[in-house]
Amino acid sequence: MSSAEAMLRDLQDVVSRGDFTVPPYPAVAVRLQRLLARDGYRASEVAEVIATDAALAATVLAAANSGLLGAGGPVTSLSRAVNRLGARTVGSIAIATGVSSVATARGSLLDVKFRAWRRTMTCALVCQKLAGGRGLMPDDAFLAGLLHGFGRSIAVASIEKLLNTSQAPEPLSVEAWLSIAEQHRAALARAVAQSWQLPPTIADAIDSKQRGASTLGDLVLDADAMAGELEAGGSPEAPTPMEARSLEELIAALPAALQAFSSPSSAPPKRPEPPSPVLAKPEHALVGELRSQALAVVDRGAKGLTSLTCMALSPAGIEIESSRRYQECVIVRLLLGDGQASFEPWLTVVLCVPKGSRYRVELQLFSPTREVREQWRALYDAAAG
Repeated sequence: MSSAEAMLRDLQDVVSRGDFTVPPYPAVAVRLQRLLARDGYRASEVAEVIATDAALAATVLAAANSGLLGAGGPVTSLSRAVNRLGARTVGSIAIATGVSSVATARGSLLDVKFRAWRRTMTCALVCQKLAGGRGLMPDDAFLAGLLHGFGRSIAVASIEKLLNTSQAPEPLSVEAWLSIAEQHRAALARAVAQSWQLPPTIADAIDSKQRGASTLGDLVLDADAMAGELEAGGSPEAPTPMEARSLEELIAALPAALQAFSSPSSAPPKRPEPPSPVLAKPEHALVGELRSQALAVVDRGAKGLTSLTCMALSPAGIEIESSRRYQECVIVRLLLGDGQASFEPWLTVVLCVPKGSRYRVELQLFSPTREVREQWRALYDAAAG
């Protein structure tokens, strides 16, 4: 029996016995719900509740200043952030922030957790963006998309717990671990819905397996499929022209929005975790021919001196040498090129391995707009084969 088959069997036993942990409904979200249920609450009262949770306060301010959820000039006060976002959107953010610490807790499958949580958040944001056009409440859609994917995170946490108590298995790729988790996502999402006593409409949408059961369920399925395509570096298609325009807006703003939702508890560690013995590393992660290219590269988010050298381009990614190690599965923004020809795409780290005293890092385009794809194609076509 292979490692994957053995782990799948063991996880099935865990789920069947109910021997998994469903995190409690976030306490600050409960306080917000009680406040929002009252008539005549004020933005200042919502801000006071938010201020009691430093991680939530930081996330709300970042969300209010993001291109996807916010608009206008910079916001620096919580009251103004509440006015900009809307109190019920803030309530949704409180739930997302509350469960993110569980979804991205440190451990041997940290890279898998980052990937699962990013897809979850992407699904939730797609649901929120497309909800209005389907006659749905954006906040309900966000919550359904969030908890649909949260079942994956609980599955990964359960796998990690099994790894701590069993003999080390043969290393598997991030995709293989996610495939194991996916087979129990629905059951664990349903357990969250039951534990949190969610409304039937949301609980049914979280557990939806077939199209046509409900409008919200169909939206969640569509959004999760789109999130999966974005994770794979693809360009998802929307079913209608109106949704296509909304999706283009989301794709352009998605990386910054995901950064806004990276609270201190769910952000990548300041020092990358050492390679996990249960994660297999390929020789190369980028797909397609690598072409040599001399290109100036700067990490826009790096603090301190980081020396980067471009080694090669792929049709949808870049191979660089770095003076520091990168945490795999996180997104970064790189400045490529010089002068007017430069641009700043978002990429996800798909591989980081030692190379002498430095590191070889491969990054794949993440949520690229049509313009970024065209710029990248031009760079790749100009590179030496």
